Order: sequence, then C-alpha cells, then structure tokens
Amino acid sequence: MDRFLGIVENGRLNIMMPREHCCTVKLTQIVKPAVSAEELAASHELDLSQYEGCAIMVTGELPEKRGWIFEAKIIDTAGPILTEVVRSLFC
Repeated sequence: MDRFLGIVENGRLNIMMPREHCCTVKLTQIVKPAVSAEELAASHELDLSQYEGCAIMVTGELPEKRGWIFEAKIIDTAGPILTEVVRSLFC
C-alpha cells in the first residue's frame, strides 16, 4: 500500500505527496477489479465531505489509470494549522 498526503477539495483528494502522483482523485474501499472498475468504484466511493478543506493521509493503490485510489483507508487528518502548513509547502 502506498501513502498519499493531500487536501480534500470539492469532495476529491488533491494529492500533494508523493509529487509523482500529483492529481485529483476519488477514494474507494474496493480492490481494483479487472473489469468495469469505474462503475464499481463509484458505487463504493468514500464520502469525503467531512474532510472538506482539510489535509488527510490515505493508504491505498493508485493504478496507472488515474482517477481512483483503491482499497483506500484514511489514516490521519490534520487540523486547520497543519492543513495550512501542507498547503504552503506543496502549493
């Protein structure tokens, strides 16, 4: 499992670290299926509304085709001060 640090904006995770994965993604708890990954992932999408505007750290699998982190688990959240530090360092 990889770790991703980012800030939730508009219900999606804006990945800031690791930098090679910088993009905006949705999170799902399911294992990446072989077929119809998009539809299945969408039906198990994690609701990030409670984290809106906050930095969070997530573990999961981000396949080559961007858009979803599979097997996602939110392992930590930042308060307002640390969120601003993350925003300042990576934006």
